[in-house]
Amino acid sequence: MVYTLRSNTGLCGLRNIGNTCFMNSVIQCLSHTNELTKFLRNYNPTKSSTSKDQPILNEFSKLIKEMWTNNVHSVTPMELKRSFSAKHRMYSDYNQQDAQEFLRFFLDSLHCALNTGVKGDLLKIDDNLSDNKKAELTWEWYSRLENSLIRDLFVGQLKSTLRCTTCGNTSVTFDPFWDLSVPLPSSSRCKLESCLDLFIREEVLDGDEMPTCAKCQTRRKCTKSFTIQRFPKYLVIHLKRFSETRFSKLSNIVEFPTGERELNMGPYGANANSNMYFSLYAISNHMGSTGGGHYVAICKHPVSKKWHEFNDNLVSDSLSDHHLVSSSAYILFYERA
Repeated sequence: MVYTLRSNTGLCGLRNIGNTCFMNSVIQCLSHTNELTKFLRNYNPTKSSTSKDQPILNEFSKLIKEMWTNNVHSVTPMELKRSFSAKHRMYSDYNQQDAQEFLRFFLDSLHCALNTGVKGDLLKIDDNLSDNKKAELTWEWYSRLENSLIRDLFVGQLKSTLRCTTCGNTSVTFDPFWDLSVPLPSSSRCKLESCLDLFIREEVLDGDEMPTCAKCQTRRKCTKSFTIQRFPKYLVIHLKRFSETRFSKLSNIVEFPTGERELNMGPYGANANSNMYFSLYAISNHMGSTGGGHYVAICKHPVSKKWHEFNDNLVSDSLSDHHLVSSSAYILFYERA
């Protein structure tokens, strides 16, 4: 079925049904992920007696269809909340939750419902192959196991390099990632690139953290660093504002690129001298303190290209670009150009 979108279709709020602003904010960002919404609007729900993930996908697709119906201005995500809580019991009450944690669980449920992957052999890779060949074979193996539209859209591949400071031996591993959780520097104002620099910065593993060097056959002081081997179609960047215990929150202003093709992730790639451009399309903002606070979303409309704030059931008129960067920005959604 072909849908014609108007410039005001999809400007639909989500009612808060008891501290559910964390969910509403993430749903709005996912709703503005074009290829996901296109798929969900054409999706025919299926019944499964065993899977707890299938009802989540079914309810999400129903909700998205409602949200992108002309002249619908507000809907209540009660059934989605109910089906999600049936799988993830920690969401069955009405406490405030972390939006990034919810996003990970939610995407995982959508992926599990759609996954046609099959469990196969254990991964065996010849150590003499080039890094790029190892990465390719690892990705092919992972893709046979985990095969869904969600993986196609959101999952990238990280390269981790471990180097022994005694013998110089390096070992590389390749792992999938669903988002990048980047640390914030101590300055009160910084650029997103500074956070990404911290993410890929080489760290020293010493003392209790010393790994075993494959060549020395004993525990050695090593350096470890990350680069991005494979970029996803949709890149989710999580700014680590909260401490591990959630007792404190950083209110740094992170200046992130907001324009078309403005974020170049090339410098963070495993293969040097290549550009990889991304465009911002959604932000999940957290206002207030660690104890509670409030989440809203700011999203770019796919037709009008205008930015709107989605504050539960309220949708703002179009916002100018200078409203985008703030100390509330928590999760950034970018699309590969």
